[in-house]
Amino acid sequence: MPRRAAASLLVLLLAAGCRAALPPERLAALEPELGQLLLVGFHGTEPDDPALERLLCRARVGGVILFARNIVDAAQVARLTAALAARAEACAGRRPLVAVDAEGGRVMRLSPGAGYTATLSAQELGDANDFTLTELEARRIARMLRAAGITWNLAPVVDVGYNPANPVIVGTARAFSANPLLVAAHARAFVQGMRAEGVLTALKHFPGHGSSDEDSHEGLVDVTDTANPEVELAPYRLLIAERLADAVMTAHVVNRRLDPRRPATLSRATITGLLRGELGYDGPVVTDDLRMGAVERRWGVGDAAVHALRAGADVLLIADDRLPDGGSAAELALAALRRALARGRLDPARVASALERVRALRARLP
Repeated sequence: MPRRAAASLLVLLLAAGCRAALPPERLAALEPELGQLLLVGFHGTEPDDPALERLLCRARVGGVILFARNIVDAAQVARLTAALAARAEACAGRRPLVAVDAEGGRVMRLSPGAGYTATLSAQELGDANDFTLTELEARRIARMLRAAGITWNLAPVVDVGYNPANPVIVGTARAFSANPLLVAAHARAFVQGMRAEGVLTALKHFPGHGSSDEDSHEGLVDVTDTANPEVELAPYRLLIAERLADAVMTAHVVNRRLDPRRPATLSRATITGLLRGELGYDGPVVTDDLRMGAVERRWGVGDAAVHALRAGADVLLIADDRLPDGGSAAELALAALRRALARGRLDPARVASALERVRALRARLP
C-alpha cells in the first residue's frame, strides 16, 4: 500500500477508535496491513523455501527473525537476506525488518559453528567492566550483522542478574551485572556501538527476568515474590530517558502485583500502564516469542496475539512459523486478529498506533 494511502487509513482508524464491530469496508482496508505487525521465524536456508514465500507474499509479514537453523555460513546468509528483502519489496512494497538474537556469548546466531569469530557474553563484558570494550564488541558484532543483511538486533539484555539461581539469564551468562547501574551503563555502551554501525536494538526482557527461578521457555514463570521493581526497572528508566530504547521486548513473567492474571507480554497494566505510562516510553514494543511454553500452552498463538496487541505490544514475535500439523502460526495469528477486529474485540485505533510504530521503526533502517 502506498504511504499516502496507508496514512489515510490510519487517520480513519484512529477516528473510529471505539470497540464496536469494524464495518466490512474498514476491515477490508486494514487486513492487508496486519502482517506488518508480525516478526516470524522459518525453517530453511534458501530464499526459494515455500514457507518463506508464504510469509513474505501471502501473510506479508513485517519482518523475519533468523536462527542458527537458517545460517550455514557468511556467504549463504547474505544471499538469503538480500533475496528475502527483494521478495518482500516485490510482494508487499516495503522493506522487511530482518532480526536476530545477537547478544554475544552463548546467545549468538552468527556463531563459530557457521564460521564466525567467537564473541564475548554480557557476563564477560560486565566482569571486565570496561565500557569502551563493551562498545567496541557491540560494534564488531554489528558489523557482522550488517554484512549478513541483518539490521535489528534483539539485544541487549538489561535484566539485572541478582538471583544467582536464575537459570535462563544468570545461568547462561546473559546478564551484565547484579548492579542495575552497571547493567544500564554496559547496555548504553552496547546500544551506542550498535547504532554507530547502523543496527537497531531492543532492550529485554521487560519488566525483568533476572529474579526468576524458572525458564519461561518451559512454562509460566511467577516472579511475584522475587521481583524487585526498584532494581529491575532502573536500567529501563535510565535508557528510556536517554532515548536509547529503539524497542523494548516483553517477558513472559507473571507479577501478580502488576497483573493478577496475565504475564507481562499480555498485560495491559504492565505494557500500557507501567512501561508507557509510568516510564514514559512511546516506542515500539516487541513481544517475546508467542510460541514459548509460558504463553502457547495456555492461550494459543491466536488468542495470545490478540491479547498482546490489546495490551499495547506492536510487534508480535513468532519464532517458528511451522505448526505441528504443518500449518502456519503466522496465518493463525492473522486470522485471530481479523476475527477480533470484525467482532469488536480489538480496537482499530490500537492497531493503527501499532502500525505507525512499526512504520517509524522501519523508517530508521539504514
